[in-house]
Amino acid sequence: RERLAFEELFELLLASQLNRLENQKLAGYHIPFEVEVVKQFVAQLPFAMTGAQKRAAWDILQDFEHATPMNRLLQGDVGSGKTVVAGLASRQAPSHGYQTALMAPTEILAGQHAETLNSLLSPFDVRVGLLTSSVKGAARKTLYGQIANGEVDVVVGTHALIQEKVTFHNLGFVVIDEQHRFGVDQRHKLLGKSGTLPHLLAM
Repeated sequence: RERLAFEELFELLLASQLNRLENQKLAGYHIPFEVEVVKQFVAQLPFAMTGAQKRAAWDILQDFEHATPMNRLLQGDVGSGKTVVAGLASRQAPSHGYQTALMAPTEILAGQHAETLNSLLSPFDVRVGLLTSSVKGAARKTLYGQIANGEVDVVVGTHALIQEKVTFHNLGFVVIDEQHRFGVDQRHKLLGKSGTLPHLLAM
């Protein structure tokens, strides 16, 4: 049993390392770190970020500076502030012309994320859009156009984000919440909405 357990764990670690090495060969998006942008974001928060939130955000912003696409997992309990960390990264991306897509498994969760991110990012003129199955007709068509021409900086949504009609202007950062509830194909479809492989944050 120990031998089989070791072999299974070894294969998982080996596959992970090979995947990491393969990703390092890919060209991604270079998003430079801007001290003032980060300071302004943190200063307007209605609370002080925890040490863990600061460390996680720092790691993400450091990854942004490399052309190699980020592939990072952000783990924390409900209410631990993962959305704030994702929000800080989503603030950095549009300052260099890149859009962010955040995909959540349910409409309720997507709506909560959109509301939180809008309150965090609207003071900086970062525009947040919400795309779910509830958005229909003319409103949906208008939102498609705004995403395609770059009028929306951060697009929050459900599986609706991976529909063929959704075209991004310049998708550079992807956040997948409760990533275990999405299949590999669904994640790849969202990543494929970018010109090259975007930075990925799974939560």
